[in-house]
Amino acid sequence: MQMEVIGVLSALTASSIWSLSPGLISRYGKGVDAITLNMLRSLHAVFVLFFIFLLTINDRWFVPEGILIVYISAFFGPLLGDTLYIHSIKHIGGGNAVSISYTYIFFAQLYSYLLYGEQLRIQLILGSFIAIIGVYLVYSGQRNDIKIIGFLAALGAALSWGMGATLSKLALNYGDPVTIALLRNLSTTISLLPITYNSVKKVFLDKEVQITAFITGGIGFGIGMTLFLTAINTIGVSATVLATSLTPVLGRILAKYIAGEKPSPKTYLGTIITSTGIFIGLYF
Repeated sequence: MQMEVIGVLSALTASSIWSLSPGLISRYGKGVDAITLNMLRSLHAVFVLFFIFLLTINDRWFVPEGILIVYISAFFGPLLGDTLYIHSIKHIGGGNAVSISYTYIFFAQLYSYLLYGEQLRIQLILGSFIAIIGVYLVYSGQRNDIKIIGFLAALGAALSWGMGATLSKLALNYGDPVTIALLRNLSTTISLLPITYNSVKKVFLDKEVQITAFITGGIGFGIGMTLFLTAINTIGVSATVLATSLTPVLGRILAKYIAGEKPSPKTYLGTIITSTGIFIGLYF
């Protein structure tokens, strides 16, 4: 019971931390491209996670044979998925992007069915249809503000995150959550650094960019992802991603106050319906 409580609290805390990202990136990430900002986020996460790793080194373990699956999970998660997510925020706003991207939960369940043979429940199918209605309302509620490239980027993030979350379950067979999170972000940083080196130099002393990267990366990736993996390790994938159904609603609200976004009642309704679909699909 105690481990279950720790798992639930970890998932809820991660969800709350991630709710800050859409608004912060929407407001303060305008002066840097998506790939560069994502590299900086991963770099900050590496520093935070390495510090945690050193403080708790006696609790850390890793089986070297798992390095490939860790890298693949990193590619679909923080590398590709989050780059697309940032790109979508820049085109359609944080509130819209988070509402669409967090349908990754359904893709995670579909991938789990295909890879692990997990059962696809009728509630999951029902929740998926409800969430699709919500996504459509988000798309149509502010049609003038929705650009197709941003919508496709958000959908791509959902597809990619779904695979990343599914493979994270497998990666946790080879190491503890902190070590896996550290290796995932280290892989992302090393992969993106060669193609962002020149652009990073231009924004390296930009306080707004670095603070945004630290909060959404150092805290979001570093602490948030560690809590997320801890929850997966203790209460499983389905129960963990259930908690992230809060993120679209919180992200929408915080994006309004942090970035000054002005969503229509239709997009608010779409966000709530999407989160309701996620809740129904994973809880009932």
